[in-house]
Amino acid sequence: MSKEVFSEIIVFENSSICMRFFENFFKSRKEEKGLAETIHGWRWGEPKPLDQRQLLELVEGNPDLRAAVEVLVNASIVNGWMIIGEEDDVKKVEEWINQNENDFIMFLRNLVMSSVIFGESYIEVYTTPVFKILDTYTMEVIRDEHGRIKGYVQKIHGMEVLFKPEEIVHIVLHPLGTRAYGSPIISSLRRVLEGQMHAELLVRDAFMRKGVLSKVFIMKSGTEADFERLVKVAEQSKPGSSFILKGDINIQDLGHPFRELQVLVILNEYRQKIVTVTGVPEIMLGVTKAATLETSRNQINAFTMKVKSIQQAISAAVTEALRRRHRVNLKFKLLEWTNPEQETRIHVMRIQSGIETINEARKALGLKEVDHPIADTPLPLIHPIDKNILLETDVRDMLTQLVEESRQLIPEKSLQKKD
Repeated sequence: MSKEVFSEIIVFENSSICMRFFENFFKSRKEEKGLAETIHGWRWGEPKPLDQRQLLELVEGNPDLRAAVEVLVNASIVNGWMIIGEEDDVKKVEEWINQNENDFIMFLRNLVMSSVIFGESYIEVYTTPVFKILDTYTMEVIRDEHGRIKGYVQKIHGMEVLFKPEEIVHIVLHPLGTRAYGSPIISSLRRVLEGQMHAELLVRDAFMRKGVLSKVFIMKSGTEADFERLVKVAEQSKPGSSFILKGDINIQDLGHPFRELQVLVILNEYRQKIVTVTGVPEIMLGVTKAATLETSRNQINAFTMKVKSIQQAISAAVTEALRRRHRVNLKFKLLEWTNPEQETRIHVMRIQSGIETINEARKALGLKEVDHPIADTPLPLIHPIDKNILLETDVRDMLTQLVEESRQLIPEKSLQKKD
């Protein structure tokens, strides 16, 4: 092989190595390509596709939906929370929460309420004494062409306030694609709420008229003066007024939409749609209907999953806010909502299997401890000789008492867990 050919081979191999190096280098620096449906460079924020003020008015004016929202909020926070992380970080956050416990609880209620109604919330991190929930309908998101958050802007009473990304924790309860504001579930009830409002106005109109329907007077004979006198009498009358008329006059009932449209049936259908969309069973809204035990349990299970999904999103948002404000590495978690009956049965099974004692179960349910020899001893550890008829009767009676007392007292508890 000649010297020239050998040199060319070496140059070719070196070139290949360099090309592979640059290919790998640029592969590692690949940038995001996908675009978001946004207005690039729009520094004043993206407009919202939904009038959130109008949505809030519809929610506040609808008793069924308002009750469903309250149930979701209460179920999400009633069992309290726990904090998981390093001991020093947990202690730091616990002390801060304990100093501002009432404000923190109201913050949580506000956060869940806003998120359920609007499908999103904006947490201002650096406020005193605790985080602040900004009015959702005053906030807009500023993003680049790829959908990355560049900031937030609040517009209220002609004023504008700009926020940096780290100053706001934006929670979107129902994200969809690259939408900045997600797809709030309650917005799908907008037409239902408007229809229910008009239907209830018809019911109100029927009550205001005392159930008396509109009538038409057909005067078959008489003078113009007689006709004018009849018009004057009809105009001065009130619903339920009696008429004494003389002459060839025919009176016909015009009917009322309240009767022809079966408004009560329509109102029930509207309530059913609200129940379907919110996922709150009617029995939890105070509406009792005939249903099998299995149907009720299935509805409660579906409701439990709904609440759990809300709690996961809320817990993630509060965790991020705590990390930014206190510079800690921990996790905030809302305790899962459970059916009180199921919770009691779980504790009874734990007692019977020896996982916990009777007093431990009573404490977890918020009940007072009992003074009994077996109340602080796991049942399987009791010596077989001592398991006489009297002892078995005592255990059965104490478990029955536990179930009955737990039905009367469902506690609200806040827990902190340390690793």
